[in-house]
Amino acid sequence: MWVSHDLASVRGVMLPTPTNPRVALSMQLAVFVRADQTQPVMRAARPRMAGSNFGPYDVIAPLAKGGMATVYLAEHHTSGERVALKVLAPHLATNPEVTARLFAEHALASRTHHVNVVDIRAARFARDGVPFLVMEHCEGETLAEIAGEGLALPMITEICAQVAAGLSAMHAAGVIHCDVKHDNVLVRVVDGELRVKVIDLGVSRAVDEPATDGDAIAGTPWCMAPEQWAGTPLPASDVYALGCLLYELTTGTPPFDGSLPELMTAHLAQRPARPSWLAPMPIELERIILRALAKDPAARPTMLAMADDLFALHDALTSQALRAG
Repeated sequence: MWVSHDLASVRGVMLPTPTNPRVALSMQLAVFVRADQTQPVMRAARPRMAGSNFGPYDVIAPLAKGGMATVYLAEHHTSGERVALKVLAPHLATNPEVTARLFAEHALASRTHHVNVVDIRAARFARDGVPFLVMEHCEGETLAEIAGEGLALPMITEICAQVAAGLSAMHAAGVIHCDVKHDNVLVRVVDGELRVKVIDLGVSRAVDEPATDGDAIAGTPWCMAPEQWAGTPLPASDVYALGCLLYELTTGTPPFDGSLPELMTAHLAQRPARPSWLAPMPIELERIILRALAKDPAARPTMLAMADDLFALHDALTSQALRAG
């Protein structure tokens, strides 16, 4: 995830030139939120180890660590229920703006209850004042971890159809994800069936949220819609990002590559190469991808329509494979 408070910085010559748009450009630089929300005074935090606790939850082991927070596997000490705890990094635990952003993640997630969206159950402070989220513990691997092996089209369409279904539920609840990418999709197989979860609502926003930070923009540059570069994301911005994800999964390359300024220019004004030029695919899949990548948000399908199209295509591909087998 990349965040900039000043759009002009994207155009500046001092920006680094990444070598991998999916990884190097996923830079956590800053998060900008309203500063008018008061928070309790907090003491400096220490990293948590197995055996420590957050309220009624005992930490078992760390699951993931980023620049902003660490996610721990934890267990409720009376019910035995296992959850994931997202705990702010020690150097940010006393920052009221970052804490407000973390708690906003819970507020937005509580609007949506869908099998394909991670459930964030509570936002709390530990006894030492460290803020944390209580989340559903989702097992599985990220799409980033499994995509490198190369995925068959039926699996790609099923994964992305479930992602679209979850995002459609978020849009119906008035929430825009704003950072749809490989790292924010969890995949697991249960009894032979794929189960997909959209995770990390860290830069999500409400559809009706007023602009408060001028030109502030947030997202991952290789899959940001034109309007998102301007700091005005829409539900259609998630459609665009999912189109970029489909493009990369099916062709092995993102629709656009280059430095930050080059990526911004490409997403704003250039047409991507037709994905069928790079990899064989059904014309129906190419149409889904290219419609999602329309520069004009009004020309893109709704996320619900995209989900329906992907489920239908998955069924057709699966039937075709069964007949061929």
